[in-house]
Amino acid sequence: MTDKIKTIIIDDENDARASIRMIIDSFPNNLNIVSEAYSVESAYNKIIKHKPQLIFLDIDLTDGTGFELLSKFKEYDFKIIFVTGSNESAIKAFRFNALDYILKPINPDDLIDAIKKAIKYINQSDINIQLNNLLQQQSSNSQKNIILSTLEDMHVIEIENIIRCESDGNYTTFHLNNNEKIMVSKNIKEYADLLDGHNFFRSHQSHLVNLNYFYKYHKKDGGYIVLKDNTTVPVSKRKKEALMQSLTNL
Repeated sequence: MTDKIKTIIIDDENDARASIRMIIDSFPNNLNIVSEAYSVESAYNKIIKHKPQLIFLDIDLTDGTGFELLSKFKEYDFKIIFVTGSNESAIKAFRFNALDYILKPINPDDLIDAIKKAIKYINQSDINIQLNNLLQQQSSNSQKNIILSTLEDMHVIEIENIIRCESDGNYTTFHLNNNEKIMVSKNIKEYADLLDGHNFFRSHQSHLVNLNYFYKYHKKDGGYIVLKDNTTVPVSKRKKEALMQSLTNL
């Protein structure tokens, strides 16, 4: 039986938290509300304590904003459903790894749809983790594939077909040699670790390149890599020496 998804409701309005609880309880689902919070400080402490997989997050809290709360975490793997009365923050919300965005007053059908999406996504991500763990049990030289899970699909990708990865906050886009792009809701560090031993190089905080597609290193303009598909990738100053060392081993 699948474990219930640990969930925290974060809102400074008692009525709003009660409304979310009532909607969650109104239909069969796989959520377990482990705690509630009304402020940035209380929410941060409860997230650290309970390690939720999903949070319902209001933007305006008693001592700050939901964005300030999220900024306290260098990295986080919980998913977010924003519930707020402000429509102006929608674009910013999705930059913080939001699964959905619900406006107040809460429409129960909208919230239920968001919950179903979250359950599907989190369960799919769990399967993704399990499959990748199985792959990692093989030796690094024999591992051929990686699992990339999006909201709609689960992709089994041959590692040799990945040209590069590029991150935008908590999202990572895979660029493949057939011109396909796959964006997943995980940070690039996870994939840098997973692809270690497969000739990938983290040239920059936001870039991971497959050195099998390396064409040349351009020294001017701060220095950058040119790949065989003619894309350019920046190289941070602190990574230049490591890149030179990696290139001698090609």
